[in-house]
Formats: sequence, C-alpha cells, structure tokens
Amino acid sequence: MLLGEIRLPIRPESATPARRFLTAVSLAWGIPDAADTAELLGCELVTNAVRYAAAMPGSTLRLVLVRDGERLRVEVHDPSGEPPATRDPGLEATSGRGLLIVGALSTDAGWHPTAHGKAVWFELLPRWP
Repeated sequence: MLLGEIRLPIRPESATPARRFLTAVSLAWGIPDAADTAELLGCELVTNAVRYAAAMPGSTLRLVLVRDGERLRVEVHDPSGEPPATRDPGLEATSGRGLLIVGALSTDAGWHPTAHGKAVWFELLPRWP
C-alpha cells in the first residue's frame, strides 16, 4: 500500500524536504518508532542519488514510502542506471559510508533497475498501530 510519494529536484537542497517528508509520513501513519531511522536512511539514499544522478539536468528523484505487510519500504528512484556500490571508505574518509549505514540499520536493503533508471530501497519493521 502506498503511504506517500514526493518528487524532488536533483539538488543537494533536496535532502531537507526529503527528511521532512519521511518524518511527516511516518508520524501520519502512526509509526513514530520508525521516523528517525527512516529519516536518516532515506536522506542517505537521496544524498547518494543527488551525487550520482546530478549530471542529468532537469530530472527528478522520486521518494516513495510503501507498506508491504509489516514492513515499511522506502525507495528512492533516480534516472541513473548505474548500480549503487558499497565501498570501504577507510578510517580517514569523510564520505562513502551511506550504504553501509543503510545496510546496518535496516531490516533489508537493495536496488533494482527501472524503466527510467533505478530504485534504491531499504525496509524497516516498525510497530504499526
């Protein structure tokens, strides 16, 4: 079941409305225990999409929240067909940990190609009302 969807420009500033949207949808559907984690992980996916799809001017991202049984699924759709890559950033690196954080804090995570690029997603198991 679709819980919410928003389109965002491919710009660094899109992280702020993405955070607000993730929190608002989580609270509106009565799953406040998932709000902080959904906000953090969703923002990581939006930031990655902005970073790697920025070369496609005029395109947008889609941030989608879906309930699948007892799971909350958050998807970020972008126009790049390039698969996301987890890397070992090293101790001194100031970036490169986003997908590692998503994998560590989510119940499940992954990606799949779409007709217009790809969707990167994660799932959480909140306490539904």
